[in-house]
Amino acid sequence: MSKPLGVSGFNLPWLARQSAAGITIGLSAVIYAISYGAMLFSGPLAPYVGIGIAAAIVTAVVGAPFGLLSEERRFISGPDSSTTSVLAGLLATISAMQFAELRTVNLALATLFLTSVVCAVSFYALGRFRLAGLVRFIPFSVTAGFLASNGWLICSSALDIISGTPLSRSGLTALLEHPYRPELGLALAVLLALYGLARRVSAALLIPLVMLSASLLVNVALANGICPDTACSRDSWMFHGLDDLVWRPPWSLTVEWLDWRTLVSELPVMLVISFVGTLAILVSLASLERDFKKEFDLDRLLKAHAASTGLSALLGGFVGIVSIGRTSLNRAVGGGAMSGVIASAICLAMLVGASGLIAYIPKAALGALVFFLGLNMLKKWLWDQITAVNWHELAQIVLIVVLVANYGYLVGFAAGTIISCIVFAVAYSHIPLANLTTNLSALPSSVVRPRQEVETLSARASRTVVYRLEGYIFFGSAKKIDAVFQTMKIETLEAIVMDFTLVNGIDRSAISAFQRILRRYADLPLHFYFVHPVSDWDLQRSLLEDGSLLGHVSFFQVLDLALEAAEERILSSNVVASYKASCFDFLDNVADREVFRSYCDLRQFERGDMLCHEGELSDAVYFVNSGSFDVIKPWNSKPGRRLAKISVGAMVGEMALYTGKARTASIQASVPSSAYILSKLALARMRAQRPELVTRFEHMVICKVSESLARSNQLVSTLR
Repeated sequence: MSKPLGVSGFNLPWLARQSAAGITIGLSAVIYAISYGAMLFSGPLAPYVGIGIAAAIVTAVVGAPFGLLSEERRFISGPDSSTTSVLAGLLATISAMQFAELRTVNLALATLFLTSVVCAVSFYALGRFRLAGLVRFIPFSVTAGFLASNGWLICSSALDIISGTPLSRSGLTALLEHPYRPELGLALAVLLALYGLARRVSAALLIPLVMLSASLLVNVALANGICPDTACSRDSWMFHGLDDLVWRPPWSLTVEWLDWRTLVSELPVMLVISFVGTLAILVSLASLERDFKKEFDLDRLLKAHAASTGLSALLGGFVGIVSIGRTSLNRAVGGGAMSGVIASAICLAMLVGASGLIAYIPKAALGALVFFLGLNMLKKWLWDQITAVNWHELAQIVLIVVLVANYGYLVGFAAGTIISCIVFAVAYSHIPLANLTTNLSALPSSVVRPRQEVETLSARASRTVVYRLEGYIFFGSAKKIDAVFQTMKIETLEAIVMDFTLVNGIDRSAISAFQRILRRYADLPLHFYFVHPVSDWDLQRSLLEDGSLLGHVSFFQVLDLALEAAEERILSSNVVASYKASCFDFLDNVADREVFRSYCDLRQFERGDMLCHEGELSDAVYFVNSGSFDVIKPWNSKPGRRLAKISVGAMVGEMALYTGKARTASIQASVPSSAYILSKLALARMRAQRPELVTRFEHMVICKVSESLARSNQLVSTLR
């Protein structure tokens, strides 16, 4: 959208608004950068805090105009508490190696550079291959645990800035030995002021106002001797070593070969930092999506973060993350990409000429601000979750925080990963794996059979159990299936049908569980029917590695074919061996059957011949005399899909004959077959000559329709 021009071609109101927003954001970014720099260079690195602050300000300079790289021009980036807290822990590990002072400083800066490069590469790879969405699969408890751990580490760094005693056993012991310290009182007062005024004053004014007030109070007290030198020496209250607040690009560092080996050994921690950075980016963007009421392209923004972080690393900064607070502030005051550029200039001015002002900011005040940020993270990701998650998720969050606080981020990361895998396996194993458990009476095949066969199957259908499985089958879920089989009265069953059509994968341990099930019941007259489509996991080949199981299991690609095979196994038993199906069984005596047959035409069909076609108007009903026919229907422009099978003695076409509507499917001979055809004209002639035969025929049709309707209702109820 073009802007209306003002004096000399400029839109003065717009420029004034951008300038005001830029100055406000720039000052806020400077204060945060000072805090994060002090967090980075605390403990043994505290004498060189000016170098850490300079690196943080460089990060703010590069991150302020982040909107120029992204789809949302009002985005502001910069140092972030999540990644900075883990970086501070990494630098603390480096400084604890007790190298020479200059070597330690160079190694710390090299660590910042290499970590930022690792993060930039990771961000770009995730964005380039559109993998940002994968982070959403990380369990919430693990994400919350990492972010709550960041809050703890931030609070620990804040206490280290204030009094040189981090939140550790040794630090707390030192604090308890000398608990009465004026700097702790000031930090507590600043912290209470931040919390007390947070709801009354906007964040844009609150932090500068509180920091300015605390700085004036301390400087006046030190200048006028209000506090005795024994408790209030300027060196203990203020930052020193700020004369080193100079630009330190990576190429100016001298890193020895042994130091590079040290850096490489810390690569796992750097990868953890890149993971934390990715989480921080996505959490921030999720919050900003709610604020802006729009969705952002996460992959594109990850690549923008990669560019920003890479540039920051080359200029002597470190990882920058899009800031929720400063971005929301920029949006609220009407800023845009220009305000980000102005904010960057403010930060740059602090770096090149106004750094002396930092010497007048008390460490306790900055530490209190950092503590304020850490407590907010702990509240959001730990305290607020007490009522939001269940007890075992809360336990995972607390455990990760405890492990990170005591053993470091790498241990916490590994533990979180292991915990999430265990919880997933246990939770998934409790999900019902069978979305359908029934038998042949509720789920028969689509074969249309004569009445006698239907009655035989109905009497023994409960002895064939049907399981339809879904999801991914692994050792936990397979063990659950095994437990179900052990509680069943297997000796009463004749067959078990297991449908794997909806299963999207199965691991080797699960296949072993099914092999054990087959071997366990190999001595029983029990047959297994496995249904699975052609896929990249060959269930059939894996199960039949044990040749002794070959006669106890059959495989099909379609459930209906497996159900038909189970039914045929029942019908082939001695109970029905002497029965020969007839298509005119609805008539009691042979004479009536012969009379009825005389009104029909017998026709022979070769395999593939069509009995009738979809769309034809019906003028006949068909009785299968021999062989079988398939009711087929085209499916997605492919060859016909079988809807039903018509066996010997069955009748088909009666509904279309009476309604006169076009046929809804085609009927094709699946093997060489024959059928009796009763035409509409022949039926009319029979009605006139032998009405009692037509009455019995139509009574049979009514019974068949009623049974079909009842079967359909039962099937719908079963599959619901």
